[in-house]
Order: sequence, then structure tokens, then C-alpha cells
Amino acid sequence: MDEERDALLQIKDSINSPEGTAFSSWYGEDCCQWEGVQCNASTTRVSSIFFNFRRDASLLENWYPNATLFAQFKDLEILHLRGNQIAGFTSPEELHSLKRLQQLNLQNNSIENASHLCWGKGALPSLYYLNLSDNNLQGFIPECLCDSLLLKQLILFDNHLHGKISPCLSNMTALQYLDLSNNQFSDSLSTFPFHNLPSIDTLILSKNKFRGKFSFSIFANLSKLSHLEISYNPYLELETESRTCFPSIKLIELSLAGCNLRKLPRFLSSQNNLKTLDLSDNLLEGNIPSWLMHNATLQLWVRGNNLSGPFPKTFGNISSRLTSLDISDNSFYGPLLEDIHLIFPELLYLSASDNGFNGGIPPSFGRLKRLQSLDLSGNKLHGEIQYLLTSNMSCLQYLYLSDNNLRGDALPRNLSFSKLEVILLRNNDFTGNLLDRLPWSLLQSPALPQLRVLSLHGDHLEGHIPHWLCRMRHLRVLDLSRNNLSGHIPDCFDNITSWSDFSHGQYWSVLDLSSNRLTGSIPVQITQLKALIVLNLSHNKLFGELSPELTKLTRLEELDVSHNKLFGELCPEFTNLTFLAIFNVSFNNLSGTIPVGYQFGTFDASSYIGNPGLCGNPLSRNRGVVVEKPPKSNGNVLLSNMATTNHLLFPCILFLPVVNLVYLGGLISTSF
Repeated sequence: MDEERDALLQIKDSINSPEGTAFSSWYGEDCCQWEGVQCNASTTRVSSIFFNFRRDASLLENWYPNATLFAQFKDLEILHLRGNQIAGFTSPEELHSLKRLQQLNLQNNSIENASHLCWGKGALPSLYYLNLSDNNLQGFIPECLCDSLLLKQLILFDNHLHGKISPCLSNMTALQYLDLSNNQFSDSLSTFPFHNLPSIDTLILSKNKFRGKFSFSIFANLSKLSHLEISYNPYLELETESRTCFPSIKLIELSLAGCNLRKLPRFLSSQNNLKTLDLSDNLLEGNIPSWLMHNATLQLWVRGNNLSGPFPKTFGNISSRLTSLDISDNSFYGPLLEDIHLIFPELLYLSASDNGFNGGIPPSFGRLKRLQSLDLSGNKLHGEIQYLLTSNMSCLQYLYLSDNNLRGDALPRNLSFSKLEVILLRNNDFTGNLLDRLPWSLLQSPALPQLRVLSLHGDHLEGHIPHWLCRMRHLRVLDLSRNNLSGHIPDCFDNITSWSDFSHGQYWSVLDLSSNRLTGSIPVQITQLKALIVLNLSHNKLFGELSPELTKLTRLEELDVSHNKLFGELCPEFTNLTFLAIFNVSFNNLSGTIPVGYQFGTFDASSYIGNPGLCGNPLSRNRGVVVEKPPKSNGNVLLSNMATTNHLLFPCILFLPVVNLVYLGGLISTSF
């Protein structure tokens, strides 16, 4: 239709105002073929519009689309305008023409005043899905939103709504999914008539400021309620001892994390259909009752409490169907389960970190055939681990064993872990030669073709850094700091393609060899590692002259080569490293003038002290001080730059949340 094509072209002009470039691929007369547009096959009229994240982010002004233009699409059923800096519609009442509109998604925009969305009573009679999440909505829920009485899904999370939940929402009797999380609601939950929402299936009220006493009895008549989240409402007083029966409630997913619970709610004992239960970050004490291990059939999270006792078991050691178990950050103690593969045979994710477990890691852990993530860090485990990684664990992706007292000989060779991405073995006692002891035999290529993160910080390792590490082409983070390594830095690190490939820019790229006994010069090949974010070679015995080639590492945010024996000058081109947040060349034998400009104006004297020949701001020395250059070595040209990396665990945090979210997504994902 000509009027629809003309309306689309006007919307294009509007979304690009004043100088955007969206929809540059639009050409031809048939607008049904244009990007983001779908048409009804029989009528050839526009039926769906998906204009998500199309407004150029460099356009600082908010966008106020004219609702009159969208009113031209009489057969429009789906309108998605996510992430376009929309602050509201002009002439919003014109949307009443969209009698067939079923879905309206305005997520991730800049709407503050919801009155811009008031399209009139009785308008949009077919609308069943409305998403206004991640905007800047202020104040109370506007009553005009309640005019859409046939709404089934209303999503308002990540706004600035406060006060009480508008009573008019209770008139939306068709509502099945309501998400008010991450706002600032502060009234009592008991004042809202939830019983007027007989169709509600999913209710998400987490991360607000609800106050007062709260009893689960307010949901007693909601027979269809299966997914309930009230997490992180620290001012709520949850009633846990009520003996009231809830025969009509059969929850499948329940999240009560961060609610200051000191006791388990009594009604949980009758919830036999629970697939997911999250009780994390509360004040629970004592043992986990065996019935709880039985009632939560898929995922159970109790991290961050004061729970104690031996490793939890099911009643009578009956096999559990749990796929995800998180008991981390509690006070559990004693040995790990000797028969864990029989009690929890379906586990995909297990975290028991930061407890008081002792003894060795039983061989039964190596028989968890489906396990993808294992975190036993922060305990008192000791002994060898050669029985842990067996051919049965071919699904393992994440292994966290840091901060224990583990030691031992080489792991079995000729094993294949094609999916293992992260190994954290920091702060253990793998004393011995780097080539012969625990970590390195495992790393023989092609055992770990997908390895992304390897941290062996503080493991008392000795010997040289083996060259075959350079075969780990996907490696993003290598932390060998605080060991007793000696010899030269390998000159083959440029073979690790991920360190020179920008296509994985969403991950940290880190090389930390600090606090060892490394000698020689910094290989020139390190200047090819253009994807590096952090380079730390500090506290070694490196010798040589700084090279201007180091300035090729333009993505560096942290560069630390302090406490070595480096000499030469800091060339002015170092100021091209405009992302530097940490820069330290202190306690070397550098000379000349400190570069001026850009980030170098932010570094204080501690970045340069201990170099008698350096002068200029922020040091107080005058120019012209001469320092005797040590003779150049025959090794490679020395490059040095690094950044102090606080234990360097930050990149690994990028991975465990991914694991958590993968399984969390299963329970909390009622996403549309």
C-alpha cells in the first residue's frame, strides 16, 4: 500500500533525525522486503515491525515518534521499538487505530512520563503483551495503563516506579505475567488485592523496597500461580511459621533470595512440584533438611547463608534429579561425598566453594558424567587430584579449585577435554618443576583445545614456562604470577591467536607473569598481541631496553613492568595508549623525560619512582640527569609494560555468572 510505504519512509526520516543512518538498505518499491518489516502474505499489508536498536547512539537527542505514522498500519499486529531513545509518542491517542495490535515492545528506551503512552480508554483492544522495561518511568504506575484490560503480559522491570502497586492493576483479570522487579516500590504487599488476578501464572516482585509483614496466604486463591519471585526485598518480614494450608498453590519456581530469612517457610514442605528454589543470601542456620533436597527437583541454591553440617544428602541417599546445586559461602564441613555420583547423578552445575570441607577430592567426582561446572575453591581440601579429571567428565567446561591445599604428581596423560574452557587452580601447593608437575602435563596439546582461562597464581611452581603453552590458541587469560618460575619469557606467544584477534573483544585478554624470577629481555613478539587488555611483567629480573613497538598494544588498560632491570627512555608514542588506567615502570633504570599528554597526565609519582635518570612531571627532578646504560643483551628487544592485576580473578568472574545464568535462565526465564 502506498500510504504504508510512505509512512515507513517518514518513520525512517524521523528515527534518523538529524543525521542518522538507519535503514540504509531500504530500496525498491516493495516495502515488504525492507529490513525490519513483515507483511501479511494474503493482504500484503504490514503486519509486523521490528525496529530494534535502529536509532544511532551518537544522536544525543531523544526520539519522539509521531503515533500518526504508525496508525497507517491498519493490520499491524506486532510493534517492537526497543533501544531507540524513545522518550514518548506525539499524538499517542492516534494509536487507537491499531485495532489488531497484539504486541508492543518499548523496552530499553528513555520514557520517563508514562502519560506519553496513554492512548485512550478502550484503545488497542487486541493488545495482550506490553513491555516497558528498562526505561526511566518515574512515580506511580499510571492508571491509563490499566485501560488495557485484556493484557496478559505486563513487563515494567528496571524503572524508577515507587510507592504502592497501583490498585487498578487488579482490574486486569486476564493478566498472566506481571514483572515489577528492580523498581522502588515501598508499600506493604498485603495491601494489594492479588486475589483479583485469578489468571496470574508468573509474579516477579524482586529488588524493590516493599515493607511490613508478609504472609504467603495473600496468594492462597491463585491456583494458577507457578512462578513467584520476591528476592532482595530486605525490608520485608516474611512470615515463616504460619500453619495455614495452601492447597491451591503448586509452585514450580520460587525465589526468596536476600529476604533476611532466618527459618525456612513452613509451607515449603508441602511444595512437591518445585523445580527451582532459590534461598541464597539469607540468614538460614543449621542443616539443610532432607525433605528440601527432595522437594527441589531441578535446581537448589542456598549460597550465602550460615548453614552448617556435612555435605547435604537426600533422604535415605535416594538418587536426586537435581541438575544445579549451589551451597557455596556457608559453613559446611567434613569430607566430600564419597558416592556423589550415585546421589546426584544428573548434576550439571555444582558449587561448594567457600566452606570448610576437608580431606581429598573423592574419585566419585570423576564419575559425574554430565557435569559442566565444578567449583570447590576456598575450602581446606588437600591431596592429589589425578582421579578427578577422568574420561567420564567429557562435558566439563569450568573447573575452580583455587585456595585449597591441593598438590600431587602429574595428571593422567592422553585425556581429551574438548569442552574445558576455564581452569582456576590458584593458591594451592603444586610444588615442583613446571614441566613435570600437575598443571602442565594436563595442558599438553591437544588435551584442552577450547581453553580460555588458565590461572595458576601462587602455586609454588618452578622451572621454565613451557613453549607448548603457545599451542593454546584460544587462551584469553594466562596468570602464572607469584610462583618461582625462571628462565626467559617464551618467544612464541604470538602463536596464541586470541591475543592478537579483536573478534573476541568482549572478553578480557590478560597476560600476568609477575612476581617470578624470569630473566632476559621481553620478546618482541609480545608487541603483536594487540588484543591484550592487561600486561603485567612486574617483580622479575627482566633486562633490556624499552621498545617503541610496545605502543602497538593500543587496547592496554593496565601496563606494569615495575621492579625489573629495564633501561632506556619512555618514548613520546606511549601517550598513544589512551585506554591506560594503570601504568607502572617504577624501580627500573629508565632515563629521559616522562611523556606528557592524554592518560599520562593522570599517573602520579609512584608510577615512576626508583628510576634515577627519569625526570619531568610528576617527578620533581630537573631534566638532563644522565644514567649509565647497562650493556645491551643479545636477546630480543625488550618490551615492558604491565598493569597491577589484583589477583587477576576478574576475567574468571565473566565465566561463572555465564554458567549461573545458563541454569538460572531455566527457572527465571518466562521471557517472551
